[in-house]
Amino acid sequence: MPTNQTTIHTKRILMVDDDDMMRILFRETFWIHSRKDLMIEVQTVRTIQEAREYVTEHHEHLDVLFLGLWLPVEQSDGSAVRETLPSLEFIKELRKKEDFKDLTIVVYSRFSEEEFKKSACEAGADHYLVKGEITPHEMVQFVERL
Repeated sequence: MPTNQTTIHTKRILMVDDDDMMRILFRETFWIHSRKDLMIEVQTVRTIQEAREYVTEHHEHLDVLFLGLWLPVEQSDGSAVRETLPSLEFIKELRKKEDFKDLTIVVYSRFSEEEFKKSACEAGADHYLVKGEITPHEMVQFVERL
């Protein structure tokens, strides 16, 4: 008797964004809109430092990295500053390592200016998506195609 078994594939995403609500919405988007035959696991962190720790520990279980462009960077005095350079340097750092050659890196930013897109691409990002220009359903479809 034939069975109706469906093979379930898994994609693992790390999302780096300092906005608490954005991280919650991102995680819930995939929970609500994903196909039945594709499980999308989403982990989120706030800073580049947390992302660096996560990818070091879990690189073999990571398929896609979504990374904000304008993230806070902790200073030695405990304060934080926002800048794009650490995100771009983090992408370059990952691209130099063999363990991350197949990792899809997506910059997910509110900045739509071409200069930001060009900088992200030159650093080694595979894709650049602008927040607010893609619906939750389109976001899931984008990841499903990767």
